[in-house]
Amino acid sequence: MSKPIIGITANQRPNPTIDDIMWSYAPTGFIDGVKHAGGIPLLLPIGDAEDAKTYVSMVDKVILIGGQNVDPQYYGEENQASEDDFFKERDVYELAIIAEAVKQKKPIFSVCRGTQLMNVALGGSLHQDIENHWQDHPSDYLAHEMVVDPDSSLANIYGTRTAVNSFHHQSINHLASDLKIIARDPEDGTVEAVESTNPNMRFLGVQWHPELLHESRKEDLDLFKYVVNDL
Repeated sequence: MSKPIIGITANQRPNPTIDDIMWSYAPTGFIDGVKHAGGIPLLLPIGDAEDAKTYVSMVDKVILIGGQNVDPQYYGEENQASEDDFFKERDVYELAIIAEAVKQKKPIFSVCRGTQLMNVALGGSLHQDIENHWQDHPSDYLAHEMVVDPDSSLANIYGTRTAVNSFHHQSINHLASDLKIIARDPEDGTVEAVESTNPNMRFLGVQWHPELLHESRKEDLDLFKYVVNDL
């Protein structure tokens, strides 16, 4: 049986040592997580929205990774973010990837910005600037607790209470009508995971970064296994 091909959206930023050279990349944790789960990772670099149909047709599933803020123009608000970290070309391209994946009925898994973008793509909005969710500890440090809906797919992996890392300044505000919340931070109610309620769309989105944890925690590797093989 052939391995599932998992399309992973790529970010783009300047080379940290040579600013005039741009890098297209995804954190290696996504690559390794997919491979360890039995899939074949394929990076989808930022490009023309017209190419989204071709890219999505090449893969079995799509992973939307983290990165820049989502431009608030896509949910009808003025920019109030504390950090001027936006990339409109990426927003346009990944919104096209989402539209094609939904149209082609390809499952979508998202992390951090990817989850926020998916919510916006489906008609939701974001809190533009939240506190206490950017940890100053190593990436595999578990920053806060999370409670999980016992009837969700995540509960089979993490149970109903666990801990996660946290690297975000924005979060879901108004929830898109095709989504339901399946995990929250019990301290402040921040949305930590959502999934689709639309039977024609397979989608799971998380706010934490399992790609930074799967080598040290079985649950996060099991999440990649679920995404690659069962989502």
